[in-house]
Amino acid sequence: MAIARAQNLKVFITVLILFACIITFSMVYNSGRMALTERSRELASLRIMGFTQGEVSTILLGEQAIVTLAASPSGILIGIGFSALMARAYDSELCRLPLVFTNATYVVTIAGVLLAALLAGSLIRYQLDRLDLIAVLKTRE
Repeated sequence: MAIARAQNLKVFITVLILFACIITFSMVYNSGRMALTERSRELASLRIMGFTQGEVSTILLGEQAIVTLAASPSGILIGIGFSALMARAYDSELCRLPLVFTNATYVVTIAGVLLAALLAGSLIRYQLDRLDLIAVLKTRE
């Protein structure tokens, strides 16, 4: 009976981690996509002035990397708080979820965020490389 519960808990945790990775990717990608949309005119102007694609993408993706790294510590603290609230909410006679954080917890969290940021950054870079400079510069604000 205990083995079945442990297996169910592993499946539950795997599903939660999968959803967390999808949400993390979506947040980082949406942030990068919005920055690209808002700043496409500026980035196209830089390309026209002679900046390379790599330099322009370093500007945009470097900003996204700084925002992601700066948000990670507060995100971890907020996650700890939500985990504590969930553990307290499920504390009953039938079910108890212990609140346990190990070093692996933080490593998996940070690795997941970095992987999501790298995937989102590569998609943003792909879109930035295919930016139509003439069309962007013709648009009115």
